[in-house]
Amino acid sequence: MDDNARARSESPAGPLAMTARFLAVDLLLNPVTVLPEAERRALPPVTVVLDRGDDARFTAAALAAHRPRVGRITVHPTVGTARTAVLLHDHLTALGRSVVGLRAQGLAQEAQAEHAVRAWMWAEAVQHVIVLRSHLRINLHYLLDLHAATGAALTLVRHAPALGRDLENLLSSLDNRVVDTLDAARDAFKEPGARTLGGQTLPRTQGRVLIPGWDVPVAGLPPAVVLDRIRRHAAHPVQAGALVAAWITGASAHRLRGAQLKDLTPGGDELALPTSVTCGPGRIGRSATTEAFRVPARLRPHLLAAAQHRRLEGAAADARLFTTLRADRPSAVAAACGIGIGF
Repeated sequence: MDDNARARSESPAGPLAMTARFLAVDLLLNPVTVLPEAERRALPPVTVVLDRGDDARFTAAALAAHRPRVGRITVHPTVGTARTAVLLHDHLTALGRSVVGLRAQGLAQEAQAEHAVRAWMWAEAVQHVIVLRSHLRINLHYLLDLHAATGAALTLVRHAPALGRDLENLLSSLDNRVVDTLDAARDAFKEPGARTLGGQTLPRTQGRVLIPGWDVPVAGLPPAVVLDRIRRHAAHPVQAGALVAAWITGASAHRLRGAQLKDLTPGGDELALPTSVTCGPGRIGRSATTEAFRVPARLRPHLLAAAQHRRLEGAAADARLFTTLRADRPSAVAAACGIGIGF
C-alpha cells in the first residue's frame, strides 16, 4: 500500500481519531462480552449520577451541560416507551437533528438510525454523552454499546434511590464511578474539558483545486442559514453530505452518484468528482479523470459523517459515497430543508 492509499484508509488525525472505532457491536449484546479486555480498559469510566431524591437541580445541571460545539451532548429520553428506535431518535435530537420525516429519510429503523448517531458523533467529535432518566425502561445495552464503539464518555443520570440490580450487573465488568451530590454531578457533567474541531493538520491537496462558493447565497439565503437548515432537517448523514457536496461543487445528482468513498480525503477537506458519469442497469461508470473541490471547514463534518455512515454499512473504499436510500431523491431532502439546491 502506497502512502496516499494508506492515508485515505486511516482515520483522520486530531480529535476525530478518538471516536474512529469500527466495531460490529450487536445492539442486544453487552459490550463487555464483545470487547477485548485491553480495549475495555482503554475506555473512560462510565459515570452514574445518582439523584436519590429526584431533585430538579440535577436535571437542570445536565441540560445546562449540553454543548455540542465542545463535544458534549445531553440526551433526554422520551417518557413512556422502551423502544430503542425512540431512544436513537432522542439521541439524534440531542445532536441537533430534527426527527420530523425520519421515515422518509430511511432512519425509522434501529440499524440505520444507530449508524446515523455514530456517524454524526464521529464527524462532530462528540466525546461525552449525558443521558437523563436512565432509571426508565430504556435500552442500557445500547448506551453501553455506543460507549464501547465510539470511546465517548458516558454519564447516566439515575433519578432513583439506588442503582438497581440490572445496572449493577451491566457495570460490573466496566470501569465505573457513582456520584450522588449536586456538586459532584456538576463536575462530572463538565468532563471532558471543552475543545473545538480546529487545529487539525490536513493533507496538502494536489492537482487543480476549485475554491467553492461558501460565501455564495443559496436561493437568496445567507450561507449560515443554509448550513443550519441542512443540519437541522437532513438527519441522514449521506443525504446531508450529498446536499453539501451539491452546494460546494455545483454538480448534478447524476455526477454525484459517481463519487466514491476514496474520493474524500481523510480530513474531509477535499472532494474529487469524476468529470463524467454513465449510469446503466445495476452499475455506474465513471471517467478516469477527476476534478478536485476544496471543502470549507464548516462543511467538512457533513461529508465526513456521510463517509462514516457508509463505512458502518460495510462499504469499501471504491463504493459509492452518496447512495440514494429507498425512493427518496436528494432534491426532496433539499425541499424539506427549505433550500433550493438544484439537482
